[in-house]
Amino acid sequence: MNKGNINYKYLRRRKSWFRRNIPLVIMWAVIAVVVIVLGIIGSMKLFGYGIFKNRNNDDKKVQTVTETEETTAAREVVWIDDKEPASKVVSYTPPADAAFPYFIKVNRAANCVTVYGIDGKGEYTVAVKAFAASCGREGNETITGENFTTSDKYEWGLMVDSTYGHYVVRISGPYLFHSVPYFSATGSALETEEYNKLGSVASLGCIRMAVRDVKWIYDNCPAGTKVTIYDDAANPGPLGKPESIKIPVNSPNAGWDPTDTDPANPWIKNSAAITGAADITVKVGEKANLKANVHATDTCGNDITSKIITIGHYTFDQVGEYDIKYKVTDAIGSVAEKTVKLKVVE
Repeated sequence: MNKGNINYKYLRRRKSWFRRNIPLVIMWAVIAVVVIVLGIIGSMKLFGYGIFKNRNNDDKKVQTVTETEETTAAREVVWIDDKEPASKVVSYTPPADAAFPYFIKVNRAANCVTVYGIDGKGEYTVAVKAFAASCGREGNETITGENFTTSDKYEWGLMVDSTYGHYVVRISGPYLFHSVPYFSATGSALETEEYNKLGSVASLGCIRMAVRDVKWIYDNCPAGTKVTIYDDAANPGPLGKPESIKIPVNSPNAGWDPTDTDPANPWIKNSAAITGAADITVKVGEKANLKANVHATDTCGNDITSKIITIGHYTFDQVGEYDIKYKVTDAIGSVAEKTVKLKVVE
């Protein structure tokens, strides 16, 4: 072939379009790659954003749950422990060889009698019992002094005003421990209005007490027991001054002392009572007044609702059933109890 006879222009036209347009192809290829890459990156960002967003939402959900749990934890389930007050009964056994196991102190100004027992050193320092009393009113004041000595005892004694005292114990001369006066020497003849004065000055100089209380002295303190009578209006004594029950003057039982253990005493059939106590249902988180509509009366029928206590371990913050005990004790020691269910529901 003669080089001089070759038509190069024709040969160039015969080369493939690709070879003839390599620069253009490369340029478009680069552009395509860039577009594809950008598209992929954009898609990944978009996809990644969605994941991030969902993750954030999930985190928020987890956080919300955590906060709810923390809120619940912060709020906590509040448990209530209503406990019965400690008993005021003193456990005491006098020494077997004690000729005089007790010493009696009468706080005239406070109208309170406190009986002391013997401690380990042989001294009368153990406060054992306290009784409400009525000492002498103005013009008939009870004597004061130390170490009086009890002597005579009478189941019934005729008083200076022609009334009768039950369970009489002489302190000194005409000054006695005895019950509230009776019109006659019988348990049904009590001077009710005088009985209702127990705890305040009322007597003609003697020391009046409820039958049960003065009988305790009558039975447990032998002749020769020491008695001190003093004044301290601010402090009735280490055991305080007990309440006295009130007798409704229009009651058919009014002629009897409610503390008298005589089998014929009609008050024996009575006792403290609780009414209106019933199961309670509340929703979680709601509170309830456990004492609403619950009432109590004492042995004589007086309202003592304010003395009701509740006993139980319970909560208003958790579903469940809890026992609630209502308890009331009247002035002469009669006890009433009633147990109900506190139901906490969703």
